[in-house]
Amino acid sequence: MKLGFIGVGKIAGAVIEALCTSKMGELSVSLSPRNSEKADKLASRFSNVKKQASNQEVIDNSDIIFIALRPADAQSILSDLRFDDQKTVVSFIPYLTHSELAEAVKHFKHISRAIPLPTVVHHNCPIPVFNPDKTVKTILDHIGQPLEVKSETELHSIWTLTGLITPFYELMGALSQWTHEHGVDRDTTNQYVSDLFESLAYAAQKAEVIDFEELADHAATPNGMNEQAGKEIREKGAHEIYRQASDNLLAKFMKNL
Repeated sequence: MKLGFIGVGKIAGAVIEALCTSKMGELSVSLSPRNSEKADKLASRFSNVKKQASNQEVIDNSDIIFIALRPADAQSILSDLRFDDQKTVVSFIPYLTHSELAEAVKHFKHISRAIPLPTVVHHNCPIPVFNPDKTVKTILDHIGQPLEVKSETELHSIWTLTGLITPFYELMGALSQWTHEHGVDRDTTNQYVSDLFESLAYAAQKAEVIDFEELADHAATPNGMNEQAGKEIREKGAHEIYRQASDNLLAKFMKNL
């Protein structure tokens, strides 16, 4: 399978590493010279990865092209390149719709949009994807957990949630710090908080039907700690703050489309 990447930033780099450490079988991966230092490091690490001299060489040497350009640069860069009707295109660009991509690329076999995160490097990453074909699904299934959405509206709503990564880690950090201040070793608190949230998410993932309200009620023993904390946090509006932040992120996202 011949894969190419136009743009080699944080997300693309993680995807490339995930692909090269997956069980997909034989791959050849062509990288654009953009972010040359990162491309060189990946090429030196993996024997099946090669930095090409130009973006056009990436296209010419690939059957499936992943586009990971900055939104402000994407259309102008793509409009100068020659695609053909044998090329499958997968875009990681947030603010470029399917129709805008099609107009910029002009000739293609198929276009998909997907949202991998840096955690894909561990092969443990949900990957929302719009309009995938069978081959794209297979590739994503080897590096994470693809989640097909029915429309770009759904994709954009989910994309908004990726803006909550920083506050999530900040919450974990605040809880770890509180535990440390109450006498627990720093390494132990960090490990426990990380493992606690992972185990709770795992329980939800393995439920026959994921119902967060039911999971919360199940944990809230009458007069117990979870019931008390849940009530206090709800009444102080902490959850509503996350909803408001998401509304603001989505509004900004839609403004940029």
